Amino acid sequence: MTQDPVAIVDRAYRMAWYEQDIEGSFDGVPEDFEWVVPGHPEGSVRHGADGAIAFFRDWLEAWEDVQVEWELHAVDEERVLAVTTQRARGRGSGVPVELRFAQLWTVRDGRSVRMVLFADVDKAFAAAGLRP
Repeated sequence: MTQDPVAIVDRAYRMAWYEQDIEGSFDGVPEDFEWVVPGHPEGSVRHGADGAIAFFRDWLEAWEDVQVEWELHAVDEERVLAVTTQRARGRGSGVPVELRFAQLWTVRDGRSVRMVLFADVDKAFAAAGLRP
């Protein structure tokens, strides 16, 4: 029986954002899992759970009072488009910030195998072959 990719991605988001269990949210991803952030100054691709978790922790260091909402869109049998809104305050400045971005996930055999981040949500919908 195939697991629903939307449910798998939703569970990972809930673990990371509601339960603050970042490690648990990446539990079971394969060693060749790719966390892709195009144009990132430290390189576009992180590998495995450790690479994704390190990126996640580095990202969170800049923020406090983080609140995240997401909507998930099934693309096909393997892909899920997550549109995420993050509200937070800059850790040093205290300035409130709202960010909206998308992540295109690929799930195979019940495990996430790839995530590609899109700063432009419309481009993410286009890459997924969906309409916003």
